[in-house]
Amino acid sequence: CGNHDVGNRPTKESISHWTSAFGDDYLSFWANGSFNICLNSCLFSNPNGAQELFDEQFAWMEEQLKYATENNATHIFVYGHFPWFLKHEDEADDELVSYSAAPRGWGPPGSRFEDGYFTIPLAQRKPVMELFKKYNVTACFSGHFHQNVVTETTWGMPMIVTGPLSMNLESEISHELSRGEVNGIGMRIVDVGEMGEFTHKWILLDDEESLFDRALGCYSN
Repeated sequence: CGNHDVGNRPTKESISHWTSAFGDDYLSFWANGSFNICLNSCLFSNPNGAQELFDEQFAWMEEQLKYATENNATHIFVYGHFPWFLKHEDEADDELVSYSAAPRGWGPPGSRFEDGYFTIPLAQRKPVMELFKKYNVTACFSGHFHQNVVTETTWGMPMIVTGPLSMNLESEISHELSRGEVNGIGMRIVDVGEMGEFTHKWILLDDEESLFDRALGCYSN
């Protein structure tokens, strides 16, 4: 689930409202030897409204990482709406001073967002990164930033952010963050290989401009 599902400050009530309609807000599953962990990262972004639920999920996540390692998972992939970081794992909360411009039709002309708004604060991020390093997480995937980012930790764990099938933002430092991936409406194809190996490729959808216009029409209505 994302912040538009349970809020930027999730509560027990907002999470319950979502789970009553869609099921678990975090879960794990096996797929051909790989172990996949899906988190409610909204709680990692701001646990203040549901600290007990955050603590429960954190303990569960650590148990899942240990379980995957003990059972010889070929890969451990972690998914969540919020990116852990955009440049490096020790990013301070006030380090990113860049902004992302909104597309046409999204708010008043000149609307923009602080890039630092989109990441998980360092206080919640740091203990998670320690666990990901300890259990050799293969890669993390997220969204929320409304544009692509391809970066990694100092020990080589990829942090891959994929833009939406709707409206894209564009950061002032997008050329640095995207590593050459073209901003637009598309999808990411991930090919999982042997132990610890995988590749991913970003592909733009055909006729993306008309798709954007249709999305804009839905947004306006």
